[in-house]
Amino acid sequence: MPEATVGRRRPIIKSLAFTNAEWAIVERRMTLSGQSFARHGREAILNGQIVVKRIAFDPSKLGAELARIGNNINQVARMANTESVATADDVRAVRAMVSEIQGLIEKAMKEV
Repeated sequence: MPEATVGRRRPIIKSLAFTNAEWAIVERRMTLSGQSFARHGREAILNGQIVVKRIAFDPSKLGAELARIGNNINQVARMANTESVATADDVRAVRAMVSEIQGLIEKAMKEV
């Protein structure tokens, strides 16, 4: 433990960095609460509410399009399995469909 913290009631010291805009907000809140920075920070960290925003991707919105593309891929796969061969056109078609799926998912993720 650093020498300066020996015998202190709160021996663990941490530091924070703020932008000017962030510090203005902190100063305003400290003034409104009538607390020192140390007390305000401690209260905020120990008793404050942390809001976590979790944005879930909902694939059901893409269900019909994904099902259509999946059916097409299955048809190509079924034909390749029964004939024991897949043509270059079949492979290109499947790759194009997979790219289409990726594009749909990427677009949907950007909208979230």
